[in-house]
Amino acid sequence: MQVTFGRRSRLITLGAGLLTAAAVAVSASGPALADTTDTGGSGVLSVPVTVLVALAHSNIIVLPGDPISSSVGATGLDAFTMPVTGGNGEVSNFFGAVNYGGTLVFVNGANGKNVAITGIELNFFTGALTGVLPGATKHTALAYVGGDLSTSTGTGTETFSCDQLTMSGKAAKALNTGLGAKVFVRGVDIGSFTTTFDVTIT
Repeated sequence: MQVTFGRRSRLITLGAGLLTAAAVAVSASGPALADTTDTGGSGVLSVPVTVLVALAHSNIIVLPGDPISSSVGATGLDAFTMPVTGGNGEVSNFFGAVNYGGTLVFVNGANGKNVAITGIELNFFTGALTGVLPGATKHTALAYVGGDLSTSTGTGTETFSCDQLTMSGKAAKALNTGLGAKVFVRGVDIGSFTTTFDVTIT
């Protein structure tokens, strides 16, 4: 089954999911109603080349850390593809989080400083793509999902996509500080995200 949400209806749907999750949550990730395990699949962060070019003009480049791969298609997007490594995300209920392998590395070519973001997750409970910043032990929201959301559920496989990701203030501040730059701005649309993952529910 596939469901697509517009900008207004997605907020209502996600909000309803968050209220339900809050009633049963016992952790920041908002665990699913049943025992859910994500066992495979991939996530794709698609960043417009125009965004990357703008960063390059400020001497900032973004590199994929293994096992993330990067490829530029005819659509003008640089697709950072990362494997699903685990999690308890369940898109049908907007619960839990899907974990991905690899790192995203930001490098300032002017001063040699770099910031590596690890532990990338899609957190359905908070509606954010999150990661662990250097020196941190907990996940920080990197960008919030927005625009048109689409979900699809099948036997053992679920899909989620959004056509907008807006950078969080904490991520912008951490990147600017770590890179010695003044490039990143809260609320800027940095691209889109789609993920397909295998789910086992017991």
